[in-house]
Amino acid sequence: MNSIQCRILVFLVLLTSCFSPVCGKDKKPRQAIEKLSIDGPYLLKADDGSMRAIFVDGKGRLLDKHYKSIPTTFSFEVFSDNGERLFPVTIHSVSRPKWKDVQPEKTYGTQTSEKGIIEMEIQLQTILQPDPGICVEEALYFHRKGEEICFDGYFNLFYIEKWKRYTRLEKLQLSIKTVGYQMLRLYHNRECVDEIKLEESKYAYTIEFPWEKYTDGVFWFSLVPDEKCKMQRISGYYMGVCEEVAHVAIGIDICTYRREEYVLRNLKILCERVLQNEELQVSKALWGYIIDNGKTLDAYEPLQQYLKAWQERISVIPNKNAGGAGGFTRGMLEVLEDKEERQLTHVVLMDDDAVLEPDLFVRMYGFLCVVKPEWKDIILGGTMLREDKPYLLFASGETWSKGLIKNANKNLDVREYENATRENLITTKLEKTLYSGWWCCCYSLNVIREDNLPIPLFLHHDDIEFGLRNQKNGIVFLNGISVWHRYFEDLPPGSNLYYDIRNDLIEITQQYDRKTAKKYLWSFYWKRLAVRVARNKKDEAYWAIQGANDFLKGPEWLWKQDPEQLHKKIRNVGYDCIILRWCESVKICCRLLITRKKVITDYQTNMSKYTTRKAWIKYLGL
Repeated sequence: MNSIQCRILVFLVLLTSCFSPVCGKDKKPRQAIEKLSIDGPYLLKADDGSMRAIFVDGKGRLLDKHYKSIPTTFSFEVFSDNGERLFPVTIHSVSRPKWKDVQPEKTYGTQTSEKGIIEMEIQLQTILQPDPGICVEEALYFHRKGEEICFDGYFNLFYIEKWKRYTRLEKLQLSIKTVGYQMLRLYHNRECVDEIKLEESKYAYTIEFPWEKYTDGVFWFSLVPDEKCKMQRISGYYMGVCEEVAHVAIGIDICTYRREEYVLRNLKILCERVLQNEELQVSKALWGYIIDNGKTLDAYEPLQQYLKAWQERISVIPNKNAGGAGGFTRGMLEVLEDKEERQLTHVVLMDDDAVLEPDLFVRMYGFLCVVKPEWKDIILGGTMLREDKPYLLFASGETWSKGLIKNANKNLDVREYENATRENLITTKLEKTLYSGWWCCCYSLNVIREDNLPIPLFLHHDDIEFGLRNQKNGIVFLNGISVWHRYFEDLPPGSNLYYDIRNDLIEITQQYDRKTAKKYLWSFYWKRLAVRVARNKKDEAYWAIQGANDFLKGPEWLWKQDPEQLHKKIRNVGYDCIILRWCESVKICCRLLITRKKVITDYQTNMSKYTTRKAWIKYLGL
């Protein structure tokens, strides 16, 4: 063999050795194909009605069958992993439950931090402006300072301390779209902390507040118009940035009694301003439960036509007229029933006749999405403004003690910056002392449970009692989680005095130990009775006496009586004879002195068994 032949031979050997590993790897999958494990069947249906069935049988053979049409008797056999035949399965249609079509979606925006961590962007507050359909009081939203428009009104302030204490916010941004402005300034309290020149060609900005720098006070912003532009526009949000976001889905519990027009008004606001607005992250996380104590909504055609379009999200539930307590509790029961199916986490209690600020849902949702785990059950209270004077804040948390209600912010004019930033509005110091009325109040479903429901107090104080009972969870009031309500403070008490006195006496038994409750019961009652007898207010004296009489009957009576019939009786009776009035007054005072110890024990020992789902089902006749 000459040298050329040797070189060719060596080259061929080397070439063979290089390719042999590749060829060896290529053979392995081909060998594996020959022995298939049981799999399938995979059924592929075509538009023309034909079907293809592909599967591997128990002998490891790949079978591929075609059908021009699906046989009515068609079935296939299901095998286990070890090849044993289990059972035949037939084709049948499956419809997805309707509720799954409206599951809340995580529509959060995202951004990547400097560390490469994906962060969620959450809408916390919408930048609000006067709205003819809600409120046109300009100073509630912004103030004019020369050419500068300062968004330092009550609804556009950002309360730093509350968001710092209760949430996991890592950044606070202003996401804004503007036309016709040349300058934007960021403020902490009255100090300008940043100034951004706006470009004519750019209308969308994301600007970061110095979140890490401040622990209290308020953030807000201002805009300086461009003189060249005749039209100015602005929209946007305060946006929060957080690495972890909680799942939140809210049931809205509205109790009503023959107020069809009010219900329609608020339903339109809810649906048109929130549910239809897909830009809002909260829009797919809300379900409405309208509890119809008067059983009249079915006959109100304008409402029915409107509900038809929203039947997947809004339910109207006829209910026994058991007052606000019974109506709201029925809504709680409905929410608890749907908790798993709709993945509900919270419930909002709302009056039917309150004009709601639709952004309250944005603010509730944003707060609850980023709340710290240790505050996951904190109560979100609602502020109430007066409907007749929409700039007056009637209540932003109240306190109850010994039967007395105190309101530190009563009739506060929040058009003024100094009032809107009062310490008791922006601080967290009162988180364990306040309660919220049910004109607007949001509870976690860890708080509202089948063993922790309200007391059937019919009218008045149902929200107070429940709020005091659950004070340990804490409460927070945020600006913009607000409603406007008819002003009722100056109205004569009427028959409501019966409920005020009866229910206050019950609350005293629940809030104090036996010795203290014994003292407060007497001091609270005789003062309220004596003043009415002395002033010859015969009807009020009657209601005060009857309130104490029914209180002394104990908790069992409270659950057995018919609340609607009792209400009719209370409204139509009084004392005409002054002697009889004095006699009844002396009698009830003696009864209270003698039996109060036993009655207090009865309420404290037995009340818990009546605040359960079982008790309420019986009470409402469900």
